[in-house]
This record gives sequence, C-alpha cells and structure tokens, in this order.
Amino acid sequence: MLSGKRIFITGATGFIGSKLSGKLVEKNQVYALVRPESLVKTDDLRQQGIKIVTGDLLDVESYAAALDEMDYVFHLAALFKTEAPKLKLYRHNVFAVEKLLEVCRGKNIKKIIFFSTAYVAGRNEKEGITEDEPLPERFKNWYEWSKAEAEKRVLYFYKKYNLPVIIVRPVIVYGHGSFYGFYDAIRLIYKKKLWAAPGDGKNTIHLVHVDDVVNAAAYLAQSENTSGEVFHIADDYPVACDELIAMICSGLGIKPPRFKIPRAIVKIIGALPGSKYIFGGASKELLDYFLYSQSYSNGKLKSRGFVFKNPSAHQPLMRILENFRL
Repeated sequence: MLSGKRIFITGATGFIGSKLSGKLVEKNQVYALVRPESLVKTDDLRQQGIKIVTGDLLDVESYAAALDEMDYVFHLAALFKTEAPKLKLYRHNVFAVEKLLEVCRGKNIKKIIFFSTAYVAGRNEKEGITEDEPLPERFKNWYEWSKAEAEKRVLYFYKKYNLPVIIVRPVIVYGHGSFYGFYDAIRLIYKKKLWAAPGDGKNTIHLVHVDDVVNAAAYLAQSENTSGEVFHIADDYPVACDELIAMICSGLGIKPPRFKIPRAIVKIIGALPGSKYIFGGASKELLDYFLYSQSYSNGKLKSRGFVFKNPSAHQPLMRILENFRL
C-alpha cells in the first residue's frame, strides 16, 4: 500500500474514485481535482482530509501547479454514458486525457494510473480475453470507442516520452454506494419492469467488487516494472446472464422474468423509436451488455502477486442486494 506520498486524483466524486481516495488518504496526502459544479459533492472528501483542487481537465492552468509536488496521479474522471454522442465523449474521455498527460510530461511524477474499461474489447466474445488482444475496429457504443482511443493516447505518451503510465481495465464494478451502470439493471429488476430477459441467458457477464478495483490500482501503482502495461481487473468467475438475473431476483425476493427474447429480436426492437420503454427504460446500449458474452483473464494481475478479496461475486452481491431492499 502506498504510504507517505502526495497523490492527485481525478474523478474522486464518483463511485470508484471516492472509494479509492478514501483508501489512499489513510496513509497519504490526497488532492482531488473537482469541477466547480461538483463542489457540492465534496463534503465527504473534505471530512476525510482530502484536499480539493477546483478546476477542469480541459483548463490545464486550473491544476498544472498542483501537479508540481505530486508523486502519483490516478485518472478516473470520464463521461460514463454509453448513450452519449461521439463528439461529447471524445471531448471528455480522449481530449481531456491528452491535456492531462501533456501537463504530467513536464512533472516529476512516479506513476500515472489511467482507468479504462475491459469493454474496449467491444463485441469480442472470446473466453478469457487477455490484455494482449488487439483493440477492435468496432464497438458496442461510442463510450467503449472513446476509452479505446484514450488508451492509444496513453500508450503513445509512454512510448514517445517514457511517461510512467499504467492502464487498468475493470469489468462491471459493483459495491455499496453505486447508483449507475450495473445498478440500473438491478433497479429495473427490483421494480419488476424487466418483464422478459434479453438474450438466451447463456452469455456471460463479468463482475468485480469495487474494493478489489481500488486495491488492485493501489497495488500496481507501487509495483515494479508496470509502466506501459495494461491490466484487467476482473474476479475469477464470469457469471451466466440467466444465473446472474436469478441471483439478483433471489436477493431482492422477487420472481425472475418468465420469458427470454432471442438476441436477434432484441436488436431489432432496440432499433425502434421508443424501444427503451419496452424493456422498462433500459437503453439499447445497456441491453447490449446482457446480449454479448464478456469474459476476461485476470491472470496477468494475479501473476504480479495481487490477491482478490472477493474472487466470486455471489456472496458480496447477495449482501448488497439485501441492503438494496431496505
């Protein structure tokens, strides 16, 4: 675990970022870059002793001086909206990364940890996808594309300027305190709006607990020979979609959907105007994650000595679902 360091974090008001900053501030000085419009979300951060740097990634003058004394940078800030338009995602998820890396290039920073997503694999349905798999040409949505483009920029700065960067790729992250992404699906099921399960249910969904994401990122930051490397952060057991839906329904105390709709039909429905209301408000981008198998290898991370606190999602997810009902 990092200790006695000065750490700069972007995205600290988000789900993973808030957990990471809270963990790191126990033994380090942590500085969080927060946009002016998000300052209302910083009370918890301040109470933990995290120092707030008011600024915007696109305005380098608002945070460049703060990086002068930093040892580590964790970049989590991103526009996390799978349905957002391409140009907006490019501005927030690609151009902003370039700005940050350019500033870091002139500083004496030991390591920059960039948070991407395992879903830069797009529609690749191989079992146990490794980090060496080439990035695809097509993606399920523009969000995935934007993170893949950002990865290219990060590795470019490593190769050209020897900038000490690490790319981490979490799969679908769950844990207490999340209210988006995977939790959108849980809400649909809980409110009994998902009247039919999309797909045949045999495809796999890969999860990881937020505690393991936080611990893995901190572990890699202090590890030797990690610069320029990419690491998946995924637990040991991808779960079949129908098994996951049954698990969620069991934890929520409700019956699972009685019907399944084949993927081809779901795709046709998803192309229709107003189609999101057919599946209880789920966007076609969200439905895609129930339609395509997602299975990633965590062997590279484990080969570096990292040990998962939650190697399987079953027990921790059931505990979270019990609280969800309260």
